[in-house]
Amino acid sequence: MNYKDISRIDNSLRPYQQQAKEAIFLAWDECDAVMFQMPTGTGKTRLFSSIISDIKTWGVQNDEDVKILIIAHRIELIDQISENLERYKVSHGIIAGGKQRDLRYPVQVASVQTITHRNNLDVAGDLNVNYIIVDEAHHCVANSYKKLWDMYPNAKKLGVTATPWRMNNGGFERVFDRIIISQSIQSFIDAGWLAPYDYYSISINSEIQKEINSITEFDVEGDYKISALEKKIDTTRIRAQLLDSYLKYAKGKKGIIYSISRKHSDHICQEYREAGINIVRIDSKTPKDERKLYVDRFKKGLIDIIVNVDIFSEGFDCPDIEFIQLARPTKSLVKYLQQVGRGLRPTAGKSICLILDNVGLHFQFGLPNSERDWEKCFKGDSHITTRRSGSGQSPMGVQKERNFSEGTDEMQLIVGSHREIGKNNNQWSEKDLELLKTLYEEKQCSVEVLATIFKRSDEEINSKLSEIISKQ
Repeated sequence: MNYKDISRIDNSLRPYQQQAKEAIFLAWDECDAVMFQMPTGTGKTRLFSSIISDIKTWGVQNDEDVKILIIAHRIELIDQISENLERYKVSHGIIAGGKQRDLRYPVQVASVQTITHRNNLDVAGDLNVNYIIVDEAHHCVANSYKKLWDMYPNAKKLGVTATPWRMNNGGFERVFDRIIISQSIQSFIDAGWLAPYDYYSISINSEIQKEINSITEFDVEGDYKISALEKKIDTTRIRAQLLDSYLKYAKGKKGIIYSISRKHSDHICQEYREAGINIVRIDSKTPKDERKLYVDRFKKGLIDIIVNVDIFSEGFDCPDIEFIQLARPTKSLVKYLQQVGRGLRPTAGKSICLILDNVGLHFQFGLPNSERDWEKCFKGDSHITTRRSGSGQSPMGVQKERNFSEGTDEMQLIVGSHREIGKNNNQWSEKDLELLKTLYEEKQCSVEVLATIFKRSDEEINSKLSEIISKQ
């Protein structure tokens, strides 16, 4: 059989989704395991729902009993996938802890932890899966996914993700045979499929950035330890700056704040409520019914802000989010792009998304629409790094907390939706040249990050760096 012949024209898909679907089926004619990259907010779940529909239709036409397994790593994602499948009339069962199972359906949505657990090996073996589709496939290097691959060696496999990146800069070639890469975020913005944005952030020399740079404790994955973040970032003065920037730039808008921990969320909620803002906390321990109530009220405009810990980084769909506030430093490009991506879904009446980066993540990762070489990331030869920007070399002393109202660390407009990076023809000032040299030599910022800071093209940055180096 030719897998490309399974693909059908689906008029409910956007043109780029239809093209992606055809490319995936064509790739299956040449290999077994394909990773597909497409930005947050552009409809990956809708895409693989259409792929499932095509496979089921082909099975009916050819009297084939085709079995499809959809895999996710969190119950929130399983619920979202299930809701999407129901919306597109795809009958299915669910295999996950606490869920009633019905194995009669040829399509099953499963938790990777549940399906690979030793207590479920008989259930998994009886499925006789022909296709495996993995949501948020950047997790696929985990041992549980290796077990899954070994359980179904002959199944065609598809992993979808917005961010084929690993914190250790390792690749995915031991899991997937190839990667298919979609258009860039900027292309989706230009075409109107994603919303433009205004991006505000702190200064590279701000006290908050110095606190972040002084953190020297990291977890086993390489990200900041929560305890270290709480100690440095969950302080009265920094939370006051968080509130000040919201009141200055986003007051009255509906949005999401990404926090460090449940304790940090509680502190943020308390201070925002005292300022008269209708804010709630949601995290992994929030009961499902309560979470659903909050999200429904948020979508109806009855709640202004949801503050959360990672829970809406993957799989949360609410297009009319007007602002995103980043209150948690991270070394993870995946977290960064998924968090800002929640605000880039376009909707009627929403001209732009406002991004308030209160922890300077763009210094490390660039702007949301910066160009990224996902092919290199897939191969494990990534130029996207998470350097510590000098952290640990000159630790800050313990500082006495002070009133941060009105903010001594003013937020700055890094890039606005009405401006384009790379079209700044102004001459370089001595101050800019000195800062450029410092960021490149001492902070080890990449050219891509420097281009976003100075609002100039990569070519201009490279040219100016060459001049600086030649004079040394």
